[in-house]
Amino acid sequence: MKLPCEVFVNDVLPAVRAILARDLVEEHGLTQREAARRLDMTQPAVSQYKNKLRGRQLKKIENSKSVSNKIKNLIEDVAKQRIEMEDYDDRFCEICQAAKEDSILESRFSCDIN
Repeated sequence: MKLPCEVFVNDVLPAVRAILARDLVEEHGLTQREAARRLDMTQPAVSQYKNKLRGRQLKKIENSKSVSNKIKNLIEDVAKQRIEMEDYDDRFCEICQAAKEDSILESRFSCDIN
């Protein structure tokens, strides 16, 4: 059995990163290099997410209104530089919880947010 965060990291996180990278570049006009800096990843990673070479669970994530809203809020905060790196953990846990509540994740998954 996988650890709870492993399921999120394997099944959801790549799709979330793909959405973040795509929207920061396409909707907010950031360069791939700047998006990479703000997301603490490499420019080639942003390119791969943007070109759908990573994050293949995109449709599943985008079909969830609550997950999409949490991601959009995060995108806005990243684009407007209203978030610090140390705050990303909590935001990803919120996305994780929303994914669980919308049954996007496997039933054996549990995530407790305080």
